[in-house]
Amino acid sequence: MQQKELFDLVISLGETMLSNGGEIFRTNEMMEHAARQFGLHEFSVFTITNGILASVVVDGQLHSAQVRNVHLLPICLSRVEAMNTLSREIAMGLRTPEETLQRLEEIQKMGLAPRPIRVLCAGIGSGAFSYLVGGSWADCFVAFLAGSSLYAFLSYVCKYIFTSKILSTILSSAVATLVCCVFFSFGTGTQLDMMIIGSIFPLVPGVPLTNSVRNFLESDYLAGTIRLVDALLTAGYIAVGVSSVMYLYSLLGGVAL
Repeated sequence: MQQKELFDLVISLGETMLSNGGEIFRTNEMMEHAARQFGLHEFSVFTITNGILASVVVDGQLHSAQVRNVHLLPICLSRVEAMNTLSREIAMGLRTPEETLQRLEEIQKMGLAPRPIRVLCAGIGSGAFSYLVGGSWADCFVAFLAGSSLYAFLSYVCKYIFTSKILSTILSSAVATLVCCVFFSFGTGTQLDMMIIGSIFPLVPGVPLTNSVRNFLESDYLAGTIRLVDALLTAGYIAVGVSSVMYLYSLLGGVAL
């Protein structure tokens, strides 16, 4: 590979790591290790939550720079783990540039678990979380059904109709709340709030919030602020969806606000 191609490869490594939910410091370390192993000189990189700015000396005299706008995909920890393994192999000198490129393409094509399995797991997580916050077994059962409905709505409806994260989050949280209200009206479950809390668990922005705190602790205030704002807005979208259904439900005589 020519140095320009190696430079592109290094940036693609960072882009894949960052877009799938990897931390910024790990993304920077991966690119720096790869640049060092591939013989790129004076490599410098600045990474934020959704962008990479890097420069390098190409052919000993030409300074080349790249700016990549990183589109944040749904978090996929299996890809992040595969990228971490690849980073260690590169740092140990076990991967040539050609092998690295081949492995990177394989990681980028890695699929998620089958959609029905993800729906089932979302339901199990919702039911378990409802139990953790004090829900009864009936509440957990309703939370399981509502959480499964929420993720099915995200996977089978929002993916093909709604492209906005705002609409998807508001509507899916509303669907979960509606399922809880319907079952509660028929006498299934004892605590409506515990059902709803458990059912919206798949939407909770736990990873962005955790990464935000980590960025602040590392004095990376810009990246931390971006992730924090994203987490707070997501929480706001969930609140809008839940409160809208609860308000309509109260108008119909279901519960008093």
